[in-house]
Amino acid sequence: MGMQIVQGHFKPGEALPDEGTLLARFDVSRTVVRESLKVLAAKGLVESRPKIGTLVRPSIFWNRLDPDILDWQETNESQGTFLRSLTEVRKIVEPPAASLAAVRATGRELEIIQEAYQGMADNIENIEAFMDADIRFHAAILEASHNEFLQPITNAIRAAMLSSLRITNRDAALNKHSVSLHRVVLEALKTKDPRRAERSMRRHLDDTWSRLKINLKGARKNS
Repeated sequence: MGMQIVQGHFKPGEALPDEGTLLARFDVSRTVVRESLKVLAAKGLVESRPKIGTLVRPSIFWNRLDPDILDWQETNESQGTFLRSLTEVRKIVEPPAASLAAVRATGRELEIIQEAYQGMADNIENIEAFMDADIRFHAAILEASHNEFLQPITNAIRAAMLSSLRITNRDAALNKHSVSLHRVVLEALKTKDPRRAERSMRRHLDDTWSRLKINLKGARKNS
């Protein structure tokens, strides 16, 4: 139900099917249905109205950083809008976070970032392994910023990266270029140069968005 709401099958203000219909559709107990609706309500997707039922809330009330909502949104047909918004979040957050990490990262955190980078360099031909290492690289930098308010945003960054990498990193040959951009970020972190770290991360994200736009434009032409 959550996926159907996020993907627009139910519009804001529209009532969900009644409890009896949900019981029959999903073949679950009444308790499961009620607990599931409570979960959706906690995520800001729905609200209960006496004598009316459970209504879908406008998207401005949704918890956009919730991992489930991000996962459900990932498969939405409006992927271009979704990826643009999440890439904008990345460009706002990650360059300053890299600057902080250049100053604050511990020796062990730098090792973790180095290991993730090496995972990328060693798996250029292995798309799945490459993507996993890429996501670990960026998540580790956010962790190394040592700012607890950035931690919830890590979920959004992971979702953005998973979606965008599936588009931009399907060609292993292009991953070599990506590795070089990551290497510059890593070098700035290791030399504890916050300005270079921020600048290098921004350059990398600008490149990511350029590649995304090209691929999304091509997808629209082929659809």
